[in-house]
Amino acid sequence: SYLASTSGGGEDMLTPAKTWEANGDYSRAIDAYLKMTVMQTTDYALLEEVWYKALELALKFVPMKASHVGTTVAEWLAEISRFESAGEAYLSIERYKESIDAFILGDKWDRARAVAREHAPQFEHRVEEEYVESLKRGGKAEELANVDVIAGLDLLANRGQWAKCLQTAENEGKEVLNKYVALYAAQLLQDGQPIQALGVFTQYGTSDNTANFNLYRRLCNDLFLTESFSSLTAFKTWSALRDVLAALVEKLPQNKEFFSLLQCAHLLSVRTSSAGHKQLFEIGAKSAVSLLRYTNYLIPDKAFFEAGIACRAIGWNNMAFVFLNRFLDICDAIEDGSTDMLDHSDFSDTDIPYDIVLPEDYSITEEDREEAKEWVLAVSMDQRVQQVLNTDERGCYEGSLLNVHNNVTSPQCILTGYPVLRGEVVFKNTSSVSNKDDWNVYVMARKVSHSVECQDVLTYLQTSTGAPANPSYSFT
Repeated sequence: SYLASTSGGGEDMLTPAKTWEANGDYSRAIDAYLKMTVMQTTDYALLEEVWYKALELALKFVPMKASHVGTTVAEWLAEISRFESAGEAYLSIERYKESIDAFILGDKWDRARAVAREHAPQFEHRVEEEYVESLKRGGKAEELANVDVIAGLDLLANRGQWAKCLQTAENEGKEVLNKYVALYAAQLLQDGQPIQALGVFTQYGTSDNTANFNLYRRLCNDLFLTESFSSLTAFKTWSALRDVLAALVEKLPQNKEFFSLLQCAHLLSVRTSSAGHKQLFEIGAKSAVSLLRYTNYLIPDKAFFEAGIACRAIGWNNMAFVFLNRFLDICDAIEDGSTDMLDHSDFSDTDIPYDIVLPEDYSITEEDREEAKEWVLAVSMDQRVQQVLNTDERGCYEGSLLNVHNNVTSPQCILTGYPVLRGEVVFKNTSSVSNKDDWNVYVMARKVSHSVECQDVLTYLQTSTGAPANPSYSFT
C-alpha cells in the first residue's frame, strides 16, 4: 500500500498519524491523516488511501466522529474526481442520497441502483432518469434503447441512424414502428428523395393514422412531379406506389382521395408497362388519357403533355391537338400564376376536372414545350385535324365514364381506365370489368414478350379483383 511505502516528505507527514494509530490514540491519528491534502501532494492515489484510513479508524474506533469524517472525506474525494470512492464514503455513514449522487457522477450506475434499491427506494426512479439523460448526452443510442425505448429511438433518429432505428422499432409494435417510418419518410422527402421515401413505405408499410395523410399526399405529388409518366424505367416506381397505396386503401376503404391516387399509380404502371411494346401503344395511350380524369391530383401540365404525346404516337391527332393545346394553355397559366384565363370549352362534356392546382414551375422541359408548340401550330393548318375529342357510340367523349346525355356512369376498365360499354371481361368476386379487346391484347403481349412489367400488372389485378371469370382469359 501507499501508506506502507511512503517515504520522504510524505513519510514525515504521516509519521505522527501512524504513531498515534499504533498507540491507540485514534482521534489524533484521524486528525493527523486528514492533514494530508492536495496542498501537500498531487498524488491522488495516496490521498485516497490516507483519507480512507482516517474514515476507517473513525468508523471502527471513534463513531462520534464518523459522520463528520465521512462527509469530509467524501467531499474531498469528489473534488479530486474519485467519485466511486466518494460514493462508498457517503454510504459508510448512511448518507444515501449523496452516495447515489456520487456514484452517478462517476458513471457507476449499478452501484447507484443498488444503493437506491437497498437503502433509498424513493430515489430509484431518479437514478433511471439520470441514467437516460446521461446516455442521451453521451449519444449512446443502443444502450438508451434498452432503458427507454422511445428516447433511444429518438436519439438514433436525430443522429440519422435510420436503419438501426427502424430495426429496433420493429420490435416495439406497429404503432411505434409507424411513427419512425413516417419520420424517416418525411426527412427523405424534405431532402428531395421521394424514391427512397417510397422504398421505406414499401418495406415497412403505411398507417391509417390521419397525421400521416399529408405525408402520403406529399409522396405522391413529389413522384408525379419528378418521375416519368411514359418510360419503362419508371415502371418500378409506379408499381411500388400502386402497391403502397393499395395497402393504404385497404385500411381506408371510404377514402376517395387515396383511392383516386391509387388509380393514378395503377394507370401509370399500365402506361409505363406498355412502353417498348408496339402492340400495347394504344393501351398505353388510353391509360394516359384516363389519367386526365385525375388532373386535380396530378401535375396538370405534365398529364396533358403526356396524354397528347401518347395520342400523337398512335395517330389520334385530333385528341393530341386538344390535349397539347391544353398543355400550352396551362404553361401560359403557370407563367401568369393564375388559371383565370383558361378556356374549358373543349372539356365541357367530359369528366376531366377544371379545378387544377398549378405547379410553381413548368414540369416539362423548354425543349419539349417548344416542340409541342411547333407541332400544334403546324397541325392547326392541317384541314384533316380538328380540335375535337374522339367520341364513342354514346355520342360522348370516348374517355369519359359519365354519359353527359343521360347522366349514366359506365364501369371503368380496370386495365385502361376507359369506360366499358360492351364486350366485357368480368372478374369474379368483384364488380370489376375490363374491355375484352384490350384485355386480350395485353394478356397476349405478356405471353409473347414475357414482359416482367406486364406480368406485374396482371398479378396486381389478379390479387385485387380475382382472375377473369372466363377461363379463356387467365393469367397462366
